[in-house]
Amino acid sequence: MNNYNKLYILVRAIYPVVLAAVVAVYIAVGSVALKAVASAVFLLGTASFVYFTVKLNKNGYPSFRYLMLAAAALCFAGDVSLEFNFVAGMALFALGHIMFISAFRSLSYVGWRTILPFAALVAASLSFMFLYPEYDFDQLVPAVIVYAVIICYMLGRAIGVALDFNMDKSTRACVFAGAAMFFISDLFLTIRNFAGGAWVFGILCLVFYYLSQYVLSLSVIRASESGERAVKPQMNVIKRLYCRAYQSAFRLVLPLLPYRQPKPLSGSEDAALLLKSKQRAKALIVTDKNIYAIGLCDNLIKTLQNNGISCAVYSDTVANPTDTNVIAAAEMYKNEGCDCIIAVGGGSAMDCAKAAGALIIKPKKTLKQMRGVLKVFGRLPLFIAVPTTAGTGSETTIAAVITEEKTRDKFTIISFCLAPHYAILDPAMTAGLPKSVTATTGMDALTHAVEAYIGRSTTAQTRALAVEAVKIIRYNLFEAYEHGDNLHARSRMQYAAYCAGLAFTISYVGYVHAVAHSLGGKYNTPHGLANAVILPYVLKRYGSSDRRKLADLSRKSGVCDATCQDEVAAEKFIEFVEQLNRSMNIPKKLRVDEKDIKELSLHADREANPLYPVPVLMNAKALENIYYDIME
Repeated sequence: MNNYNKLYILVRAIYPVVLAAVVAVYIAVGSVALKAVASAVFLLGTASFVYFTVKLNKNGYPSFRYLMLAAAALCFAGDVSLEFNFVAGMALFALGHIMFISAFRSLSYVGWRTILPFAALVAASLSFMFLYPEYDFDQLVPAVIVYAVIICYMLGRAIGVALDFNMDKSTRACVFAGAAMFFISDLFLTIRNFAGGAWVFGILCLVFYYLSQYVLSLSVIRASESGERAVKPQMNVIKRLYCRAYQSAFRLVLPLLPYRQPKPLSGSEDAALLLKSKQRAKALIVTDKNIYAIGLCDNLIKTLQNNGISCAVYSDTVANPTDTNVIAAAEMYKNEGCDCIIAVGGGSAMDCAKAAGALIIKPKKTLKQMRGVLKVFGRLPLFIAVPTTAGTGSETTIAAVITEEKTRDKFTIISFCLAPHYAILDPAMTAGLPKSVTATTGMDALTHAVEAYIGRSTTAQTRALAVEAVKIIRYNLFEAYEHGDNLHARSRMQYAAYCAGLAFTISYVGYVHAVAHSLGGKYNTPHGLANAVILPYVLKRYGSSDRRKLADLSRKSGVCDATCQDEVAAEKFIEFVEQLNRSMNIPKKLRVDEKDIKELSLHADREANPLYPVPVLMNAKALENIYYDIME
C-alpha cells in the first residue's frame, strides 16, 4: 500500500471524528469562531477527498468532484457571512446550491424524475411558508422566494439522481440524503429565524446541516470510485414537453386523418385498362436513367400505347432527387399535355413524382414553401406507383424527400394528397436488381417496420402490419438476395415493403431516418444503405426506452422464443439485424466527416423533432453520438 493510500484511509477515518467534535463544541459553546472552524473542517474534508481521488486515479465523474468543492467553498463563505449579514450569507448559500445543482447535473440528465418532485416541493414549501401564520419575512419576501425555489430545485435534482437506477447505489444514496438533510436544515432555520421557533430548532438546524455537509462530501468519494457512466445529452424539458404534446395531438386525431391506402394492381395490363377507363390520354413516366436503360419501362410503355395511351418519359431523376429534377418533371408534364403520372423506380423516382405532382397542383408555391407537414392540399393527377425495389414503401407513403441541389439541404414534404392512388406490385420488376440493392432496400423495409412498431404513435393496425413485414423479411430477404430469380421471394418482399410502408405512413419513423436523410443530403449516401447501417446503433442508443416494444416485436416476429425476457428478446433482435447485415455484406460504418457532424446533427434534429414519436427524445447534441457511432 503506497503512502497516498495510507494517508487517504487516515483522512477518511479522522475526518468525521474531528467534524463531530468541533460541531459538538460549537453547539455547546455557541462561539462564532467555532462555527467558522466547523465549516472549515467540512471544506477541508471535501478538498482532501478531491485531492486523493485525483492522486489515486479514481476518475469517476471528474467534473462532479470539482463542482462539489466549489459548492463546499460557497457554503463555507455563506456560513461565515450569516453571522454578519444575513442576506449576503443567504445569497452565498444560494450560489452554493446552484453549484450542487450543476454537480448533480454531471451525474444524470434532467428529466421528469427531477421536474415533478421539484414542482411538488416548490408548491408545498411556498404554501407552508406563506400559510403558516407564525412566519413573518418582512422585507425579505422576494429573497426568500428565490432561495426557496433554488433549494427546492436542488433537492428535486437530487431526487432525479436517486431515481437514476443506472448509477452506483451508494452515490445516489449520498446525493439524496445530503440534499434532503440540507433542505430540512434550512426549514428549521426559517422556523427559528422567521417564526419565533424555540432554541431546539437552532440545534436541529445545525445537526442536519453538518450531517448533510458530511454526507455530500462522501458523495465525492462514492462518485469517483464508481465506474463513470457517460451522461447522455438530452433535450431540455420545455422542448421535450412541446415535442410530446405535438405528437400526442397527432396521435389523438389519427383515426380522423384521411390516410389513403393505394389500390394494388397486378401488372401493366391492369394499369392500362384502368387509365383507359378513366379516359386518360397521356402519362408522364418518372424514372431514372438506369431503370430506363435496362428496359424496365418498355413493357409498361408498350402496353399503354397498345391501349391508346401515349407517354412522355422523364428519366433524369437522381438518387436523392433534387429540386431541379422535380421542377423539370413538372414542366414536362405541362408542356407535353399529360393527364396522369406513373412513377417507375425506387423511392427516388416516387419522391420526384410526388413533389412534381405537388408543383402541378400548386404552381404558385415553391418546394421550400411546401416543406414540412400538411403544407399541400388538393388532389394530385391520377398517380400510379411502380416499385422496382422491395423496400422503400414509397408506393404507400404521403412523404417526398427532396434535396436542394445548390445547398445539399435535404427536406421532407408531407401531405395526405401525395399518396399514390394505385400501386403495381409486380415481382418481375425487381428480378434484375443487383444483390447490393436487394439487400439495402430490404433493410430499408425492415427499418420502416421497426421504427413504426417501437414509436409512440402506433395503432393495432400498424403494429400488425409491422409484425407481418418483419416476419416476411426474416424468411425472404436473404433468399431474394442469394437467388435473385426467385420470384416468390421477390413477391413476398414487395408485400413486406408495402406493409411496412403502410405502417410507418401512419405511425411515422424515427431517428434512423433523420440521420440517414442528413447523410443522403450531404454525401449522397443511398438511403437504404444508410438505414441498414444506422438501425442497430440507434436501437442501442435508445437503451431501456425501447426495450419493451422491441422485445415484443422480437417475440411476435419469431426472432426469439415467445418465453424470452424483455432484455434478452431486445438484444436478440438487435443481433438479428446485425447478422442480416453481415450476411449480405452490408458494412458496419459509413462515410462521416467529423467536421460535418454538428451540421448533420442539427439537420436531423430539425427533421425529427417534434414530428417523429421516438421512444426517447434527443437533441442535436445527443444525436451527434450516432454519427460518431457510424463513422468509419
